[in-house]
Amino acid sequence: MSSASQAARRWQQRSAEAYRGAGHAGAPMSLLQVLSDAQRGLTHSEIAERMKITGASVTRLVDWLEDAGLVSRRRLIGDGRSRLVIMQDKGVTALASFENLAGAMRNRIFDGLQEHELVTTLKVLDTIASRLMTDPGLRQDEEAGSDAIPNG
Repeated sequence: MSSASQAARRWQQRSAEAYRGAGHAGAPMSLLQVLSDAQRGLTHSEIAERMKITGASVTRLVDWLEDAGLVSRRRLIGDGRSRLVIMQDKGVTALASFENLAGAMRNRIFDGLQEHELVTTLKVLDTIASRLMTDPGLRQDEEAGSDAIPNG
């Protein structure tokens, strides 16, 4: 397993452990982060688009957050079928707590690294992510040819 894969997996594991230990869950907090940028609220469709998840997943997350009192749903004026999901004060508090925990974790992980090292790392990761999203030669559904990338 590559260093990048190991680091990504360990980051996810440690993050999930830390967040669960503090009473948070990653996916609901991600939804709150999306809502924090939308003062008017967002529809389920807008949330699904921004989070790149299915409508059913959005519904489950919103149901969970609403039951916890972190968000509410309100009818969208002019469209009786759609509802806006709006973060409540309790959601703002939960997100701030989550972000403090995440910030402390990032500080421990990045301690001792120079800013230029982090800038270079982010540039490399952004380039890799962009190429993985846009380069058709890197998709497995392409016909295997002489330029196909081997598994492994």
